[in-house]
Amino acid sequence: MRKFARTISGVTPLAVMTKPMNCPGQCLYCPTYPDAPQSYTPESPAVLRAKTCDYDARQQVALRLRIFTEMGHPTDKIELIIMGGTFLAHPVDYQYGFIKDCYDGLNDVVSATLEEAKRLNETAGHRCTGLCIETRPDWCRQEEIDRMLEFGTTRVELGVQTLSDDVYRLVRRGHRVEDVVQATTLLREHGFKVYYHWMPGLPGSTPEMDLELSRMLWNNDSFKPDGLKLYPTMVVEGTELEKWYQEGRYQPYDDETMVNLTIGIKSIVPKYVRISRVLRDIPSKYIVAGLKDSLRDIVRERMRRDAIECRCIRCREYGHRAQAGREIGEPQMVRMDYDASGGKEIFLSFEDEQETLFGLLRMRVQSKPVPVLEKRSNGNLALIRELHVFGPEVPITERREEAAQHKGLGKALLREAERVARDEFQAGQVVVLSGTGAREYYRAEFGYSSQGDYMVKTLRPKFNNR
Repeated sequence: MRKFARTISGVTPLAVMTKPMNCPGQCLYCPTYPDAPQSYTPESPAVLRAKTCDYDARQQVALRLRIFTEMGHPTDKIELIIMGGTFLAHPVDYQYGFIKDCYDGLNDVVSATLEEAKRLNETAGHRCTGLCIETRPDWCRQEEIDRMLEFGTTRVELGVQTLSDDVYRLVRRGHRVEDVVQATTLLREHGFKVYYHWMPGLPGSTPEMDLELSRMLWNNDSFKPDGLKLYPTMVVEGTELEKWYQEGRYQPYDDETMVNLTIGIKSIVPKYVRISRVLRDIPSKYIVAGLKDSLRDIVRERMRRDAIECRCIRCREYGHRAQAGREIGEPQMVRMDYDASGGKEIFLSFEDEQETLFGLLRMRVQSKPVPVLEKRSNGNLALIRELHVFGPEVPITERREEAAQHKGLGKALLREAERVARDEFQAGQVVVLSGTGAREYYRAEFGYSSQGDYMVKTLRPKFNNR
C-alpha cells in the first residue's frame, strides 16, 4: 500500500543498511546483537530488508526501487540514507565499496570506480539528490569530513544525545561536549546539513535538565543544528541499561512525563529546524521499559488542544498541511539570519501568512575558505547548504504547473541567495554542496560548474550606474 507521506516532502528516502560490525562506542543503552548492526535489533524493518539481500548495498537499493515503483512512488529523486552502527569507523575500503554499490544500484550499472558511479548518477534515471550518513561526534574529524565529501554526502546526523559531560561519563558515551562543538563547526564550514540525535531521559538526567539542555541547543551558537531526531530513552533487551533497570538503578520517564517533555521541546524549536522523528524504530518486543509507541500523534493532539504551535519545518511543510486539510495561502519570501559556529546563517523561505512552508534555502557566509576548492576568492565565502521545495514529489521529466515544485520557488530562492551573498557580504563565490543527482540542475539552470566536490559560481560585483 502506498504511503503518501513517504514522498510528500519532495524526495523519496531510501535507507540502506551496512553489515554488522563492532562500534567504537560502549554506550550502556545501545542494542547489541550479533546478527544486526550496532544500535539496531534483528527485527528492525531496515535490518530485515537488508538480511534478504545479505547486506549487499546494490541489491538493497534495487529492491527498494522496485518496491517503491510497485507502490506508485516516483523514484527519480532519491535521498540515500546510510544506516548501521558508526559507518565512518568501518574499514575504509568497505566504506568506499559500499557507497559505490549504492550508486551502482541507482544507476543500474556496475562502475569501475566511485567517481565514475557518481558521474553517471548526475544524469541517471534514479538520481541521488541527497546522501545522509550517521556518525558519532568523535568520528567526524577532518579525515572523515574529506571522505564524506568524496562519497557525495550532503547531510550528517550526529549522535549527540545530550550536552552534559557528566551524563556522557555515566552512560560510557566515550566523547565530550567539546567533540560535539568541533564536529558541528567542521560540518558547517564544509557546507553539510547537520542533524542531531537527541535522547531525553538518559541516566543522570531529569525532565527539567533535558528541557534546559534543549534550550541550550538553540541559545548557544556552538550548536543550533538544522534538524533533530528525538529518541526518548528506552530500556532495550540485552543492554547494560536493562541490568540497571532490573537492579533499580535506572527508571525511565513515564509516558505522561515524556509527552509533556516532548511538547516542551517542540514548542521552543526555531523555524529553521526540522524534527524528523520522535521515537526510535525498535520493535516493541525488544523494549523492556520506556515508550513503545510513537509520540507524534498524541503530542500533536495535545498541542492542538492547548493551542501550542510547533514551528518546526516538518510541521509547517506545504504537503503535510495540505494533506491535513489546512487552508493554504500565497507564498511570500521570508528571511531569518542567525549566528552559528563562527559564521552567519541566512535562512530564506517561501511561506504564507500562517507560516506554511513551500520551500527553503540555507546559506552560510564565512571568512574561512573551503580547503578542497581548487580556486579561492578573496573575502567572504557563501556556502549553500540546502535548497528544498516541498510538496508531493514531481518526477524530473514531468511538468505540473499546479505543483509546488514547479512554481519557480527554488529558482527565486537561489537568485536571492546570490544577491545577498554578493551585495550584502561581498562574497566572490557561491559554493553549493549538492547531491550528485542535483548537480545538473545547478549546472544547466544557473551556470554553476563542478569544482572538487562542490558546485561553484563566481559572482560579479554589482556596479552602480551614475
